[in-house]
Amino acid sequence: MGRLRSFLFPDPPRAFRWRRWIKIGLRAIHALCASVLVGGALLAVDPSQSSAWAAGTAISGLALVLLDLHESGAFLVQIRGLVVFAKIALLATLPWLGWAPTLLATALVLSVLSSHAPGSVRYFMVLGRGRITGGCSKG
Repeated sequence: MGRLRSFLFPDPPRAFRWRRWIKIGLRAIHALCASVLVGGALLAVDPSQSSAWAAGTAISGLALVLLDLHESGAFLVQIRGLVVFAKIALLATLPWLGWAPTLLATALVLSVLSSHAPGSVRYFMVLGRGRITGGCSKG
């Protein structure tokens, strides 16, 4: 169990050169794609015209999650990780709700609020506090 724990929750969290700049670039791409996707939904653009933006949002979001998980599995029990999974759950309902613009806009606002919250909120450990060293990379 010790090796698995140290792999999932390294102390200190893993880092690599250029992580911050890669995350900033991915976050910019993610924000652009998500904004165009939400704007298209709010303006009732044909969903077929938004599929590339939806794919870009999903791919850049997945890349951001993978970077955070590489740093430490603690991401899963920090507020920032829980917000990401809440957004994914919210977005997973969209196929049944017809890509409701209100839900897309809610996910976008939730993203902005959580990513600009103070570090003490974003990196707060809901579980494992004191036993897990959480990541706190910038970007």
